[in-house]
Amino acid sequence: KLLKRFEADQLSENSCEQEYTNKELWDAQKLVSAAVHPDTGKVIPRPFRMSGYAAFNGPICVAMMASTSTPALLFWNWVNQSQNALVNYSNRNASSPTSNEILLKSYGAAVVSAMAVAFGMSQVIRTRFAPKTASKLLKFVAFPSSVIASCSNCYIMRSSEISKGIVVSDDEGNVLAGGKRSIVAAQKAVQETVLSRAFLQIPVFFGTAAIMSLPRIVAITAAHPASVIPMTTFVTMIMFGYGLPAAVAIFPQVGSLETSDLEESLQNEIKFLSVRYNKGL
Repeated sequence: KLLKRFEADQLSENSCEQEYTNKELWDAQKLVSAAVHPDTGKVIPRPFRMSGYAAFNGPICVAMMASTSTPALLFWNWVNQSQNALVNYSNRNASSPTSNEILLKSYGAAVVSAMAVAFGMSQVIRTRFAPKTASKLLKFVAFPSSVIASCSNCYIMRSSEISKGIVVSDDEGNVLAGGKRSIVAAQKAVQETVLSRAFLQIPVFFGTAAIMSLPRIVAITAAHPASVIPMTTFVTMIMFGYGLPAAVAIFPQVGSLETSDLEESLQNEIKFLSVRYNKGL
């Protein structure tokens, strides 16, 4: 509300200083950036915001890594990828409309692919290793299965952007070419998001599993079995806390693209040397 009032009132510099402080305006901007979708202007539900990803997805990741049976692994993969699908949808580039039918098909494909990877890897481990060794190795199944599943989830949930394209804008955020969509920009946006999702899995799943497998940690958890879940949760949240900002920062949310790389039909209508696009998160 504060930002809307500030923009609508067209306050002068002096009146701005009297009614609002820079800190209040920047604090409001941070809240809006974290909670409101830049394309739709709608508030994103808390569990599906990137700012709430660690808090809501972290416990699910802990449950996945703590799973030592195939049914448990499949169940938590389903929960994880369902939440990921909603996060991907909520933080997409919304300039390309998506029907409910396509959304449901994308969700089904994303979740099925994720569970297929998890099930396949768990079965291979159980058939090729002794039960004790298999139980230890299953903790690491979460990493490769999550990399493949999260990447495919993100790609599938946002595939409509690639088929229909997204709008491009100038440095001021003004939509160019009369709102015509670019498939080239959409491909770049989705590819960058998929790569950032893959990077996030490294600290969260591989890093946590590696730390929890250290001899000293194993000795502590063996002597105090009740400490496994609290320690795994603590390490996971630390990894998530550092890994998420790093993954999101790899590519800026508002990316740039040379106009000469766009479709020829768009090049003829854009006078700028480069354009901007909303990558999504």
